[in-house]
Amino acid sequence: MRLLRAGIAIWAIAEAWRTGQWLLLLPGGIFAMQAIFDIGCCGTAGCAAPQQKAYSKTSGQSAEDVVYEEIK
Repeated sequence: MRLLRAGIAIWAIAEAWRTGQWLLLLPGGIFAMQAIFDIGCCGTAGCAAPQQKAYSKTSGQSAEDVVYEEIK
């Protein structure tokens, strides 16, 4: 992913230089900083959010717990 960001940064900066559209330096600089410091939209955490169990309101048990009744 770091190489992809570096490639986009190089392309954006080169295009800004070639065409004279200096506003393109802004995203080029952002992508360059992301590639240099190895950060993305979520930083180094990797966008992983912890999953929580869903509890039913009536029984107080989680939705994944299975309750068995013995039938005689």
